[in-house]
Amino acid sequence: MSNAKFKIGNLSGKGLIIAVGACIVATAAAGLYSYNKISDKLNAEIIGSNKDTFSADGESDNDTPANAAQTDISKSAETTVSKAEPAEDAAVVTEAEKSKENDIQQQAMVRPLNGEVINAFSDGELVKSKTLNVWKTHDGVDIAGALDEKVKSMTSGTVTKVYEDQMLGACVVIDHGNGLEGYYCNLSKDIPIAKGQNVSAGTVIGAVGNTAEGEISEAPHLHFAVKKNGEWIDPIALISGEGS
Repeated sequence: MSNAKFKIGNLSGKGLIIAVGACIVATAAAGLYSYNKISDKLNAEIIGSNKDTFSADGESDNDTPANAAQTDISKSAETTVSKAEPAEDAAVVTEAEKSKENDIQQQAMVRPLNGEVINAFSDGELVKSKTLNVWKTHDGVDIAGALDEKVKSMTSGTVTKVYEDQMLGACVVIDHGNGLEGYYCNLSKDIPIAKGQNVSAGTVIGAVGNTAEGEISEAPHLHFAVKKNGEWIDPIALISGEGS
């Protein structure tokens, strides 16, 4: 009798284990089912949200493509770099040159020496030299003056050369600008200025001498000559405003 009871209790213990296992399986199955339902619902909501945001071709309805042309930019915001036209540059240079030329022409020109002109500018014509006894052009003017009388610069400029010429003696060359070069010759050898020095109209650049071997037979004088763009011109006509 006791053996029968033991077997029945034994079977009851196994049944309990089976029942508990069944409950666990049922609970897991229910949890898995609930998880799948919730997951399906979330996916459906996400897909519905994406359909509202994207068009059928997969591109966003609200976003503008990165490489799309933008047409709403104001033209006033555009920055342009202006370049000077060559013609305008040339015009500016021309105006600057004209201004410089006008400034030079408006400067008061000083006669280097206030003596009488004893030999005039020959303007390319041959004249007979008293000293050399030959016919030659006289490319400047000879202005009489006392020995050591001060010689002045015709107008402002820069000394470009101080030298001694075999025929014209001690000389000073001044660049007066605008293509004008002044040659002051037959000076005494004591020249108070040097190459590179800037001078003004009336600046003393030397004194009358007797250093010009080619004009030694003449009375003491200044040999004064002027070039305009490389061509000899009449210095007296320039100073008086009658020539250029």
